Amino acid sequence: MATQTAPNPTREKMLKGLGYQKSGEIEKAQRCYKQVLKKLPNNPDALHLLGVTYRQLGYPKRAIEYIQKAIAVNPNQAPFYANLARAMMDVGTDAESMLAVSEKALSLNPQEKEALNIRGIALTRLKRTEEAEEIFQQLLVTYPDFGDAYRNYGLLLRENEDFKKALAFFHRAVQLNPDNPENYIERSRCRLKQKDFKVAEAELADALERFPDHAELKHETARLLFSISRTDVGVKYAEEAVAENPKNYHRLVTLAVQYLMLGRGRESVDTFLKAKKLAPEGAAGIDWNLSLAYLSIGDLTNGWALHDARFGDENSTSNKRKFDVPEWGGEDISGKTVLAWCDQGLGDALRGCTMLHELIERAGKVILEVAPKSVPWFQSSFPKAAVRAAQVNSDLTTDLDDFDLTANLVDIAKFFRPDFQSFRNARTPAFSFDIELAHTFFERLKGKADKPIVGIGWRSRNLEVYRARYYLSAPEFFPIIDMEDVTFVNLQYLSALKEIKFFEAKSKGAFVNFEDVDLFDDLEAAAALTACCDLVVSANVSVTEISGVLDVPTIRFGPQESALLLGQKNVPWHPSTTYLRMDENKLAVDMVPTIRQTLEEHLSTFDPSRRNKRLQLETVAG
Repeated sequence: MATQTAPNPTREKMLKGLGYQKSGEIEKAQRCYKQVLKKLPNNPDALHLLGVTYRQLGYPKRAIEYIQKAIAVNPNQAPFYANLARAMMDVGTDAESMLAVSEKALSLNPQEKEALNIRGIALTRLKRTEEAEEIFQQLLVTYPDFGDAYRNYGLLLRENEDFKKALAFFHRAVQLNPDNPENYIERSRCRLKQKDFKVAEAELADALERFPDHAELKHETARLLFSISRTDVGVKYAEEAVAENPKNYHRLVTLAVQYLMLGRGRESVDTFLKAKKLAPEGAAGIDWNLSLAYLSIGDLTNGWALHDARFGDENSTSNKRKFDVPEWGGEDISGKTVLAWCDQGLGDALRGCTMLHELIERAGKVILEVAPKSVPWFQSSFPKAAVRAAQVNSDLTTDLDDFDLTANLVDIAKFFRPDFQSFRNARTPAFSFDIELAHTFFERLKGKADKPIVGIGWRSRNLEVYRARYYLSAPEFFPIIDMEDVTFVNLQYLSALKEIKFFEAKSKGAFVNFEDVDLFDDLEAAAALTACCDLVVSANVSVTEISGVLDVPTIRFGPQESALLLGQKNVPWHPSTTYLRMDENKLAVDMVPTIRQTLEEHLSTFDPSRRNKRLQLETVAG
């Protein structure tokens, strides 16, 4: 007669819990493990698996607590250490500690899959790339269907900017684990690095159909939509992601930048401040974006104070130069030589130099370093400064030592533009132009100069998707200037021949293009031609900065620009500029009727005297 094995309630309850856990019924599994621990509070397997369920439910700190109790009871189980390392990763533990715990697991079982995986992640974070790659390759040979290894190998490759290969691993991770939303998220982030926005948008849309309530997928969708300047749609996803976890500072930052682009400055400030409280010390990007949010509501004090935080943001285009001398802090510099420099493009240099006259008055001597093409025009505009091409080594240092202090042209705003009265008191125009060259251009406009002269620009040379939506094509722009008794002068730098031919054919002689003028590299010529205009109409590009610093009346259209508008309706830097802010819910072409109407309003009171005074003309050329 066969011997009947006595039932083991503890074993049966553990097996039942494991069944629930494998099928995704985590709360039911927890109840099973807790029932075991009521009778056997030191059961290491129940402690360990209960800890794992807490990690699965998003409570890694509780997970660590229970897994450590399991290890205290039985310190010789490799899976305990592997899952402890995984929970440590979830709470943001440093890579060195994660590495140590994973290696303890591997000392007990060199083939422990999860421990190898965490060790590879830790080595990746420690920039020990070759070792990490070896680990992932070992994993994929031993466990060819281990989706997490493919994803983590992809992360390593993405970190090394091998995007094409990384995408292949992310695709494989999606194929192996189609029910893991994290695989879709990491693939999307790789697409964003490549600026492959259309494919990323389609893939995320598919993922959201599969996981409609997944908050991190919504967050990633909001990030993508921000990258393509579709915050009107992205803000909804960002708000839903934050609602699911209001203490996730990454999600708060994403929501705050959406508010900023939508012109909801106060909400942006409040959301950034919440993120800052929750973020670890030194988290990149928050202070820089908070600076822009403060500026967007006209809080110049706080905005300028944080503005140099852009140098610590990896997404900023700013590069902080390295000097052996201190940065000017607002003290007396009457006997000092100051090197003034700019970290961004022409537009920022032009705006920054609206404060240069004041710096020159304060300093013993000012050396201004700008892009080589800017030197002639900037030197003629600021004869009291020594203007030269920027002297920058590959490591952002300089070999020159002919200055005592440095001053960034953007950051001196905290000294020279602390309030809006200081803008109103500023010298206007800030720049000069070659009057003889301007007379030459004006002479070439004979027969047309008895009408209003309007300079035009419609786009930037940078037509990436996130910027292109704020520009107009030549056919889209033409209805703005389809009017009689006005002379339109091309100020669009790097304009395509087909655009020029289009305007010439459609305007019936009203459009003038100076083919011999290099509007991109010859800034003196661009400035002289701009000075001949009664009015400039352009997209939000350097065309409008040139007209602004020359005090030529300008109609400028574009998105929310915090450091440009400073919470005002128009541009404080350029008092003659009318700014038409685009609605993020609409396309640039939807602005055409408004731009046209604003142009007609300006022309209805046309008087050539301002232009003639600027050009020092006695009468209008016939």
